[in-house]
Amino acid sequence: MKSTNSIYKKRIEAFQKTLKAHDVDACIIEKPIDLFYLTGLHLSLGTLFVHKKEALLCVDGRYIEAALEKSPVGAVLKKEETIRSFLKKHKVLKLGFDGKFTSYENYLHFKKWRLAKPVSISSPLEGLRLIKEKEEIEGLKKSAALLWLGFCHLQKHIKAGITEKELARIFEIFSLENGAEALAFEPIIAFGANSAMPHYRAGNTRLKKGDIVLIDIGVVLNTYHSDMTRVLFFGTPDPSLKKMYEVVKESQKAALLKAKPGSDVREMDVAAREVMKKAGMENLFLHSLGHGIGLETHEHPRIKFDGPSLKLKRGMVITVEPGLYVSGLGGVRYEDTICITETGYKNFFPKQEV
Repeated sequence: MKSTNSIYKKRIEAFQKTLKAHDVDACIIEKPIDLFYLTGLHLSLGTLFVHKKEALLCVDGRYIEAALEKSPVGAVLKKEETIRSFLKKHKVLKLGFDGKFTSYENYLHFKKWRLAKPVSISSPLEGLRLIKEKEEIEGLKKSAALLWLGFCHLQKHIKAGITEKELARIFEIFSLENGAEALAFEPIIAFGANSAMPHYRAGNTRLKKGDIVLIDIGVVLNTYHSDMTRVLFFGTPDPSLKKMYEVVKESQKAALLKAKPGSDVREMDVAAREVMKKAGMENLFLHSLGHGIGLETHEHPRIKFDGPSLKLKRGMVITVEPGLYVSGLGGVRYEDTICITETGYKNFFPKQEV
């Protein structure tokens, strides 16, 4: 089995190889989740300087002991002279930073060093984190397995009179008691017409016969996130909602036929929309088809017909979540998480029929 440090050293080496493509001599990483990806350390604050020949982790006094013990690269207390010395040593003329994360105040601070020209790079680790390693895929599978157990537990408590908030709390308690570090996001439990709001927050609405129940939930297990949406009908459903459910399931099926290496992510969304269009419902689809998932619930890529072109590759893990929504009536969304394999995909969740 690989040592933990060797995994992170390998990731840093892979990132070092990307510096030339970004046209920088070195790059600063400050985003906590990216710092974890490269070092394995949970840091609320820290700076990793990555040059093609060396990487240096700078932290404050709160983290120095842990960094000295566990960092896969050299670790020091963050001091101005240390940083200047590193930049001078490697003759850094262009210093990359994450333009989506680094604050303007920090950018001005970089400029004050007058040793290197600050160069904005949009999400510099995006490409590396896109393809999941074997260990990451296993972690995502385990997170999904716990989420499914939580969903099954939640279903046992669905009864007339229970509130959305009560169901959300039941799921949260079960998840935490069974090993989850946290919830991946606030559970979306929506009854009846509330389900027409894609990012609804669970409230005090009580469940009654004939209601649709939309459940969008996720957990964090060993730093990896899971995400799934299912719809249940409590009693006899409204015929329009039942039809929407059938169209959503067919839309997802069409999208999954495109889920294989070499397909463009945009083709998946187009395929889903074609099914909706034939049913006269495409205008009811209010969001993208899905997104990447891993150390964060929402990662690169965003899957939409008008989004950036990106070919699917083995090791990518994405969600596929078509949905249809009618204000005043309700909404239907069906979401799975899949991993792209050599020939197609592997679904992390069992099928759920209503």
